[in-house]
Amino acid sequence: MSVIDSDRPTASAGRQDASPKSRWLSRRGVADGYMPYVLIVPAVVVMLGVIGYPIFKLIQLSFQNVNAYLYLAAPALVRYIGFDGFTKVLSDPTFWQSVERSVLLTVEVVVLSIGLGLAFAVLLNRVSNWAKVTVVTVLMFVWAIPALVSGTVFSWLFNNTGGVVDYICYELGGKGMLDHNWFANPTQGLYVVVAACVVWGALPFLVIGLNAAMTQVPKELVEASKIDGASPWQSFRHVVIPVIRPFLLLSTALSFIWDFQVFAQIWALRQNSPEPGYQTIGVYLYAQGVASSHYSRSAVVSIAMIVLMLGVLVFYIRQVIKIGEQD
Repeated sequence: MSVIDSDRPTASAGRQDASPKSRWLSRRGVADGYMPYVLIVPAVVVMLGVIGYPIFKLIQLSFQNVNAYLYLAAPALVRYIGFDGFTKVLSDPTFWQSVERSVLLTVEVVVLSIGLGLAFAVLLNRVSNWAKVTVVTVLMFVWAIPALVSGTVFSWLFNNTGGVVDYICYELGGKGMLDHNWFANPTQGLYVVVAACVVWGALPFLVIGLNAAMTQVPKELVEASKIDGASPWQSFRHVVIPVIRPFLLLSTALSFIWDFQVFAQIWALRQNSPEPGYQTIGVYLYAQGVASSHYSRSAVVSIAMIVLMLGVLVFYIRQVIKIGEQD
């Protein structure tokens, strides 16, 4: 009886044997909990170096009086001027006019590009495979064309001496359109020609992306809506749109960010010298920072652009986080 009792493991011994394993599992759990943060540290360091430091220097520059002469010839005269740079920019009527043009142009371009992108994406789902591959290939070539080249092409298309658009309008019955100057009126040139050029460059990404999003819509849902008597428009509105809404919201936010700072197309369309009526905030920034060498003032304009887009950026980040949580 004593032998049996001596061979039987006690409860305290069992606890002692299990304790090293428990401690190991506990340490492993803690290590696994910290591992994602350890892995993301290199990316955070790179982002701080690539983005954080330039932003810091931009803010520092906005509070100084730096221009080309002071920066190159007399750096000892560089000094902090507080908010004087912000006062000069925010009290400049030209700045606010450029902001107004940028907002109006951005809203127009985003609405047109998203609307046309949806329409072409739906059409791609209704054509044969060879036609779809052909269209997507052409769109990829369009996407690869630099913005300066697109601006030059559209400048030729809308030229008032032998331009293709004038000739087509003339053949369609517009007798006064043969030598029409699209750029004489800045309103027409900016909100028609520049907008068309920007939309042309934005469509490839939107069409391909929206078409890819539509392929994720379950066919069973579409067929069920048709059986329930829904029209094609009702099926698209109540079935397709809710499924592709995450990408639709993200593409809208990205389009707003890209189009708000449009510069290259305007620069190319106006032969490197945009008139005042074509001055958006991107052109205004270039005029202040490069053409006039007012580096501190251009830093103030850059910060103003960031603040103006901050609401859209916050919306974009929230959508990215929301989509990540859904996945």
